[in-house]
Amino acid sequence: MELIPNNHPSLKQRLQVCSEDLDRQKMKDDLTACMEKNNGVGLSANQVGISERVFVMYSDVKEKEIIACFNPFITEYSKETIKMDEGCLTWPGIWLLVERPEGIVCNFEDETGEHIQVTMHGLEARIFQHEYDHMEGTNFTRKVSRLKLDMARKRAAKMKKKSLLAQSRDSSVA
Repeated sequence: MELIPNNHPSLKQRLQVCSEDLDRQKMKDDLTACMEKNNGVGLSANQVGISERVFVMYSDVKEKEIIACFNPFITEYSKETIKMDEGCLTWPGIWLLVERPEGIVCNFEDETGEHIQVTMHGLEARIFQHEYDHMEGTNFTRKVSRLKLDMARKRAAKMKKKSLLAQSRDSSVA
């Protein structure tokens, strides 16, 4: 699996329920491998061009416990919100200060088809909401102003240029 470009049309489409014949275990394994290869904390199927309503994520970032969320939805959002920097594998190098509810109650099916309801708080709730946005055909760049997004793009381009210059200096020294 490879990440698709951030302007790909499938990233703007709301995904319907998963196919009946979907091999859920294989999907979980493949998404997890791609997420880990790219050093992510979550990955939605549509980020790799697959139109299935599923994502994988760390349910416990410290312990690196991974869950697969098939046909997810959020039933409650906490009134308390928190702002944190967010990044996305689809938008490499872009970091944005995004405000989201601190806690959620969510439902999904796991890879065996079991229905699960769980309350999440903090980073795990943020990751779930971020990946859920992908299911809904939107992304974290739409949660900030155009000016803030443009500034983040300029920062990312500047950092990339610095990195390339450092690499060329290192290779010319060797």
